[in-house]
Amino acid sequence: MSKASVRHKFAQAFMALVPLSPTKRVTVTDLSKHLGIDRKTFYNYFDNIDQLMIWIYRDYLATMLNDERFARWNKVCPPSASFDPFPDLPFYARNIEDRSLSQAEYFKTMAYHWENHRQYYSIVFSSTCYIDLFDYIVALFLPPFREDVEFFLDGRDMPTVVIDFLAEYHVMGVFGRLRYHYTQTNKFIMQNEIDPFWNYAHIVMRESVDSCYETIERHGLSRFLGMNDSVSRYRGLGRTD
Repeated sequence: MSKASVRHKFAQAFMALVPLSPTKRVTVTDLSKHLGIDRKTFYNYFDNIDQLMIWIYRDYLATMLNDERFARWNKVCPPSASFDPFPDLPFYARNIEDRSLSQAEYFKTMAYHWENHRQYYSIVFSSTCYIDLFDYIVALFLPPFREDVEFFLDGRDMPTVVIDFLAEYHVMGVFGRLRYHYTQTNKFIMQNEIDPFWNYAHIVMRESVDSCYETIERHGLSRFLGMNDSVSRYRGLGRTD
């Protein structure tokens, strides 16, 4: 049996046991008894339960991105093993269209995973028994969202603090909403009315970036030298001075 197959057995067992014990941490001993194997076997595949939780989420994303729908998308892996225990697994992908990012298919497909395992995610996102999976996801997605902001900048200058703010705001908007939905509501997230909004974060991200600039026409010596192109100048969001 392959290493991936054994990992999947642990993952399936863990996701089945969590809803049966919503206020008590599922332990390595619990998993081993459920699967009828030696407790030490677990540590051939994971360091601890928290790492198993991370792998469950990351394995789904990597499998999802291996689908034909994402074949032409630009895949993203964590920057280094020092940050993440699974640096070789892609977790994000960009669909670049006409200097824009069309991310709807990615976020909608990812949300189906949470929807299909609603009981499990509603518990792990709200329980204090486990690693704060939400904090992990925020830390994982902040760097690529920051790169998305820089993509929309297209070489324009913007203060680092503003780039960081926009990345943080949209990561919290996407994943904060998903966490709220699965821990606080009983609604099905895939309603037809919501379908046009799966790319909302990146539409607003681009509009926010563009709105921070004003077009300045060249004058004087620049125009005399034939530099007739206009330039963009950063002015901040909503500023007119």
